[in-house]
This record gives sequence, C-alpha cells and structure tokens, in this order.
Amino acid sequence: MAMCIKVHFEMASRMGVGKMTYEDGRVCEGIWKNGKIEYEGELVDGKPHGRGKKIYPNGDVYEGDWKNGLSHGQGIIKWADGDVYKGEWKDGKKNGKGTYKWKGGSSYYGEWKDDKRHGKGITKRPDGSSYEGDYKDDLPDGNGTCNYKNGNVYTGEWSANKAHGKGVMTYANQDTYDGKWKAGWRDGKGTMKFHNGDVYTGEFSEDKMHGKGTYEYAAGDLFKSIGEWKEGKKCGAFDDIIRYNKRVYYENDEVKVDSNVKREAPWDEDTDTEEGPPSKRRNVSISPS
Repeated sequence: MAMCIKVHFEMASRMGVGKMTYEDGRVCEGIWKNGKIEYEGELVDGKPHGRGKKIYPNGDVYEGDWKNGLSHGQGIIKWADGDVYKGEWKDGKKNGKGTYKWKGGSSYYGEWKDDKRHGKGITKRPDGSSYEGDYKDDLPDGNGTCNYKNGNVYTGEWSANKAHGKGVMTYANQDTYDGKWKAGWRDGKGTMKFHNGDVYTGEFSEDKMHGKGTYEYAAGDLFKSIGEWKEGKKCGAFDDIIRYNKRVYYENDEVKVDSNVKREAPWDEDTDTEEGPPSKRRNVSISPS
C-alpha cells in the first residue's frame, strides 16, 4: 500500500472528519474511527450529505445519496447477512420504489413507506409462489393475485395477508370458488364449481358449505338439491329434483303429440303432485370425487 499523508483531521465525539491523500494522488475524505474510514464521500457540517459510502460496524454497507447524515434519494444497502435493497430512500428509511432481495432467493419490487412494503408491488419466491398487488404495512392488503406453490391461484381482496372480501380461487385440480372470503376462509355467499361438473351456490362458513344453498349434480339421477347445509353436510328437509328422460317425436321441427310417448323415470316435475313426492337419490355425496 502506498504511504499516505494526513492533510486534515479533526476529532469530535470520538469521531474523526478528515482527508487522506495518497502518494499516487488518490484522496480519501470522510469520517474515520480507530484508523479506519467509516464514511467516504461528500460532507456538509461534518455530516454525510450528497454522494457517499458508509461501512457500518456490523458489516452493513450503504452507498448512495445522503442528506443531513441520513440516506436520502437513490441508494443501495448490502446487509452483512446477505440481504440487499436498491431504490429510493427518505430520511434514512426505504421510501418510494425499490427492490429488496433476500439471501434465500425471494425478492420484492414495488413501493415502500417508512421501511415497509406499502402500495403496489410484487413478491416472488424460489418455490414458484408469488403475490402481485396492494400492500399495507408490509402485508398484502387491498386487491391482488397470489400464485401458491401448490398450484392454487387466488385473485381478489386481501386484508392483513389473508383473502378477505370478494375473490376467486382457482384450485390446482381446476375447482373454482367465486364469492366472499373472511380471514382466509370461504365465508359468506359464493359459488363452488367442481372439476367434475357439480356446482354449489349458497352460503359458506369457515371454509365449509353452511347455510342455505343449491347443489347441482352433473351426473346421476339427482339433478338438484335445495336446502340447508351444516358444516359441509346436508341437514334437515331438502327439495330434491330428480333427473328424467322421455322420448319425443318431432315433425317439421315441431313436437308431434303421440300417445305412445314413453316415460323413463317415475316422476316428472311438470305432472307429479305433492301427494307423490320424488324419492331422493341414495348415497349422494355433495363433494366431487
């Protein structure tokens, strides 16, 4: 290392403000402590102001804009543990737009307020999961889309990092739910479409069918079941509509009246009376296989 000459050095509260001029012409000006420079860059009244670089005692390093001794403007900080933030600062805190990269591989790009994710942003993780949308106080809050690592995708309203309000979940098996959410659970009125074609429309509570609803079956004798569910199961009286088939003859695109029309099911919604109610389909499951 080239020999150096101390041009100016002042002590204040165990801190030194000075300039070092090396034989090769290099000049190092900043704040020194124990013979090592902690801050190198522009100073005003002995404080970092303008462009500069500071090495903190714990190994963190910030390089960028300063104002009155605080990071302010554009800058990048590399923490000793491996995390990195690059973006806008205000009064020593992350404010504005910036990118944060965690040592584990996750990243966030978006808006910040007082060192917290706040506003629009996107978080990506190494496992393939991601969230893009509104943040408040460092948590998803507002409207956004989350891609979960298991393949589920939720788009809708959020509150404190949980689905809350109106939203749509598309599950990895192609089931879909469109309706109300509360604290991460299906809760309120909604429609659940199962991948086998079955559809439930009605009330939910704590992620289960609970309350009044209608379940439509894609196959089988039972076409529709209307009633009240309790914790995901039928409970009480239900109006069950049975599927039926009949042969109809047409002539010139019009139904031809024929006394030989054959009924292939024991009940017809249009002709049967209350004295002859339809029989319920046995062993009916409300959950798709």
